[in-house]
Amino acid sequence: TYETIRVAKSKKRQRKRDQAADDIGNEAKESPQDTNNDSPGDDEYEVEERRVLTRLENFVPHHEGWSDLCFDYLTKLVSVLCGEPMVLYKEKLNIKPAGGSGFAPHLDSPSLRVALGSDGPQHFVTVMVAIDDMTVRNGCLRVVKGPYTEENHVEVILPKEDGNPDGDGRAGAIPDEISSRLEFEDVVVKGGTVAVFGGWVPHRSAVNISPFPRRAVFLTFNPAREGNCRQKYYNRMKELRDGWRTDVRLAGRAKEMSEDERLEMEALASVPK
Repeated sequence: TYETIRVAKSKKRQRKRDQAADDIGNEAKESPQDTNNDSPGDDEYEVEERRVLTRLENFVPHHEGWSDLCFDYLTKLVSVLCGEPMVLYKEKLNIKPAGGSGFAPHLDSPSLRVALGSDGPQHFVTVMVAIDDMTVRNGCLRVVKGPYTEENHVEVILPKEDGNPDGDGRAGAIPDEISSRLEFEDVVVKGGTVAVFGGWVPHRSAVNISPFPRRAVFLTFNPAREGNCRQKYYNRMKELRDGWRTDVRLAGRAKEMSEDERLEMEALASVPK
């Protein structure tokens, strides 16, 4: 998935870079003294929009390291935690760039049931693997502690029927008036940390206000007794997405699309929600 972010660019720094490039033959360099004499108040900024990759899915079978980790070690780990054999249902790598938006409050289980309905798994557990350190500034995961289950969960919003499978609301989204009363706690951890939470646990994240991207992998597991439906899930999501694009007449517009639109459609073709 791609996201358009807005970045403030310093015109003064850009002019200095341009001047240095022009004077490279004279080995012109910006000295620390010059930099220290700069006054932030004298600078001018312009906002630049950038389109950046923010999410990848369906990558585990195509990467030896992640395949070994997910299908072996982490599967055994979550199986011990849940007290029964578990299998991988889906995976995603979230790449939250500097300035990248967060995720609104939601529950996982309602949205995970949408693709396959009663023909698919009904119980889910999420395993988060932090690649980078997760901090408050870079938009770490935030959860609400509690004994949440299908019989005891917060109220959620119903998504728009026959809408965009990657938009038009999300099954499991928590209404603002409900989420504002919940006590979300920051999951501040070091890179390499593994955290596990159930499909009915309310969670969210905030905007990344740090100058660096923040990466984390989220793996969804379901009980093996409910079937190994990973490929079936991805196939079904592709059908839903293709159907929506046809309904809104995007399928025949490839030649008319802008570069951003083309990248968006290509991303949606391989990245289920």
